[in-house]
Amino acid sequence: MNISLGTDHAGYRYKESIKRFLQEEGHEVKDCGCHSEEAVDYPRFVRPAAEAVSDGTCQRGIVLGGSGNGEAMVANRLSGVRCALCWNRETASLARRHNDANVLSLGARMISLEQALEIVRIWLEEPFDGGRHLSRIRQIDEPLPPHPPRASKEGDVADAEASHGEPAVGSATDFDVLVSFRFITYSEGRRSLELTLEPGLKHPTIINVPSPSRWEREMPEWARGRREEILERIRPKCSHLNCEWRET
Repeated sequence: MNISLGTDHAGYRYKESIKRFLQEEGHEVKDCGCHSEEAVDYPRFVRPAAEAVSDGTCQRGIVLGGSGNGEAMVANRLSGVRCALCWNRETASLARRHNDANVLSLGARMISLEQALEIVRIWLEEPFDGGRHLSRIRQIDEPLPPHPPRASKEGDVADAEASHGEPAVGSATDFDVLVSFRFITYSEGRRSLELTLEPGLKHPTIINVPSPSRWEREMPEWARGRREEILERIRPKCSHLNCEWRET
């Protein structure tokens, strides 16, 4: 089985042990990081692990953090992902038997390593019961109806309410850029990606931009092949920053 792994610094040690366990059991592992105990932001590593399950690259995924809560939230934003936060044998068993969970979230600060490995073992071995649970899984995986677009002016409210789809990609109003303390979030409807910021007071704020090759590997599928287009939309929104663009 192909299994993806993603964690922040809090789950790094557990991830390494789980990776060895999976490999010893004959599984193929896609390690999405992180790769040390240096403090990092978990969405950067959890999202690629969940994307690997969402796009079919991996059949299962395991994500880790301090509590496992935020990691489960990130994973469950991806289409087709059913991530369960488990903390003992029973929750791991039920996550598979009743929920057909294809991603497992673990809180490395909540359970021992021995418990974590036992949870992983049970979660891998338990089959999905099917039956009455199947229709519920189908309901979980049903896509949500699209939100109507926001009206740009008061006079556009009626037109916006009459429309039930997201604006077409490529129009002048279909994207948004939010600059926060540590991130630049670029969004198109309900789809989004993030660039990290390293804020500076005496030196320029650094905006980390994945190199073209990393962009194609790590960004969501909808954003691949659109690096320059998306960056050109982001740059004007950052003109107020004393910033330096760094390719990583």
